Amino acid sequence: MKKTKDIPESSILPDEQIVELYWNREEKAIKATDDKYGRYLMTIAYNIVHDDLDSEECLNDTYLGTWNSIPPSRPTALQVFLSKIMRGVAINKFKSKMRQKRVASEFAVSIEELESYISTDNSIEEERMSNEIGRVINEFLESLDDNSATMFICRYYYSDKVNDIADMMCVHRTTISRSLSDMRDRLKERLIKEGLWYEQQ
Repeated sequence: MKKTKDIPESSILPDEQIVELYWNREEKAIKATDDKYGRYLMTIAYNIVHDDLDSEECLNDTYLGTWNSIPPSRPTALQVFLSKIMRGVAINKFKSKMRQKRVASEFAVSIEELESYISTDNSIEEERMSNEIGRVINEFLESLDDNSATMFICRYYYSDKVNDIADMMCVHRTTISRSLSDMRDRLKERLIKEGLWYEQQ
């Protein structure tokens, strides 16, 4: 993955100032965003598309999407705002690659872990089902302690590798794997209770 150079902390602008640059249509907003969040956004992209060039394209598309979104949006949590745009861009890139039958990524691995827990009946309207599943997952996350929620979000939102999560949290990878497995089982129970999961025959 492409390594970005370290930026002196003193030159990093606060989020409020970066948003103000976008709001005033000042092009240096892009550089300010890249200085502060470029490496973070590249990590999200690379974990999904698993390709340096594709990750850079996703980064550029994310900056364009941000430029086109502010205004009218005025995010209060810039990092979250950027990560949502990047994740959408990178997932679209990943889907395009999959259609071309190119190599899968850590995103595919992490999603495969959840797929059997969020299987749905095809007779139910897809959009309504998706909204209901999203609601249950959000409620499930709110029920978790901070460490468990961090594991779940890192794995299934940011598509981080199990080893990387273990290193970040200073625990053994088997601890992370067991915890994720336990959370998937508990999520499955909630989905069954809500009628959003059924056993394959």
